[in-house]
Amino acid sequence: MPKNNKRVNCWVSNRVAIAAAGVLTIAAAGMNLARSSARALDADEGGAGKVLGMAFDGHQVSNLDNSIRFYEALDFKVDSKTDWKVDKIANALGGTKAAESRTAVMLTQSSVSDKPFPLILREYRGTERKDWSGLSSSDLLSGHMDLTVQGDCNPVMDKLKSMDLLKVPNMNMPAGGGGSSGPRRFVFVQDPDGWYIELFAIIPPAPGAPPPEPKVSNSTATAANIDRLGKQTGFNHIGLNVVDPVKALAFYQGVLGGDYPPLTPPPPAPAAGAAPPAGGRAGAGPRMTMMNGWFPQATTNGNVRLELIAFPQKPGTQPPDEHFADINVNYVGFQVSDIDAVYAKAKAAGAITVSDGGIVKVKDGRAVMLRDPDVGGFVELWEPSK
Repeated sequence: MPKNNKRVNCWVSNRVAIAAAGVLTIAAAGMNLARSSARALDADEGGAGKVLGMAFDGHQVSNLDNSIRFYEALDFKVDSKTDWKVDKIANALGGTKAAESRTAVMLTQSSVSDKPFPLILREYRGTERKDWSGLSSSDLLSGHMDLTVQGDCNPVMDKLKSMDLLKVPNMNMPAGGGGSSGPRRFVFVQDPDGWYIELFAIIPPAPGAPPPEPKVSNSTATAANIDRLGKQTGFNHIGLNVVDPVKALAFYQGVLGGDYPPLTPPPPAPAAGAAPPAGGRAGAGPRMTMMNGWFPQATTNGNVRLELIAFPQKPGTQPPDEHFADINVNYVGFQVSDIDAVYAKAKAAGAITVSDGGIVKVKDGRAVMLRDPDVGGFVELWEPSK
C-alpha cells in the first residue's frame, strides 16, 4: 500500500479523528476518517453541484477485530484504527445518537487506478442493533464487493480456510467458476457478518498469445466495454440489490450521474405450458436485471462500477427494516462539489435524510448520509474542505 501517498494519508488521518462506517466516512470524530485521502476539487474542475466519483465504501460489523483479520487476508491494510468512543460528529452523520463506536479504515489497491480504495469498518455498542448477517445473495438491500485477484481464487480461499474464516455461500453457480482440483476463476465468499465478497481472477494469456485489448474506455458504458477485471488486482466494484430498475436508475444515474447503458429488462418467465425459448429450459423463471454502470474513482481517471441488481421478488416483498448502525449494513460514499446543490437534488428525487439536521460539518469538510428512494440503500455525499 502506498503509505507515502500524501492525499491518502491526509484523507485517512483526518478521518481517524472521527471514525468511520463505510469506506471513507470518518473524520475528527470517527465517520470522517477515510475520506481525507481525496483532494478537494475546485468548482471549475468538477462543476458546481456535481458528483465527482466514488470515494469509499463503509460496512458495519459485529466484531471489528474479526473483520480486520478477514480483510487483511484479502490484502487490505489497516491505515488507522480508533478505540471505543462517543463520536458526536459520527453520530450526527449516521443518526446514531449517543452510541459508542470504534472504527478501522482499511486500504487496498484499486483495480483501475494507482490510488488505494478505502473500506471503513465500524462496530457500535450502547445502541440497539439488528443483525442482517442472514440475508441471502438475492434479498433486497443485500449486495457485494468485488475484488480482482491474480490467476486463481483458490489460494485466497485456502488462506481464509487456514484462518477459520472461509464461508462459501450457495450461489447456485456450478462450482463457483471452477473446481477445487484446478484453478478457480471466480467464487463468492462471505465476511464474518455475511457480506458477500466476489473474487474474480485475471487469467494469464496462453503462452505466445497476445495480451487481450483493454475493454474499459471513457465512452458511455455498454456491455461491450465494461471490463469486469480492471487493469490489475484490487477493488473493482460494489453491488446493490434494488427493487425497481427504472427507479434505481433515476437516482443513481439521474441524480448521482452514473454512466449506465440503456436498460434492457430480461424476458419474463414463459407462461405455464408454453414451449421454452430457443436455448432456454422449461420452467425457467424470470432472470435478474443487471445494471452495470461506471463512476470515476474520485480524483482519478479510472472508472469503478456500482452494479444495481434486480432479482425477481415475490409480490409485495419489502426491503428489510435496516438502520444505519445495524450489523451487515453497507454504504457507498461519493465525493461531490457543492454538496448543498447535490443534496437538494437528491431530496427532490425522494432520497431520505439519515443525518441529524441534514448536512453535517466534519473535520475534513461537509457530509450527509441518505437513503436512496428505491430500496433504501445508504449513500454518503461528502464535499472536502477547499
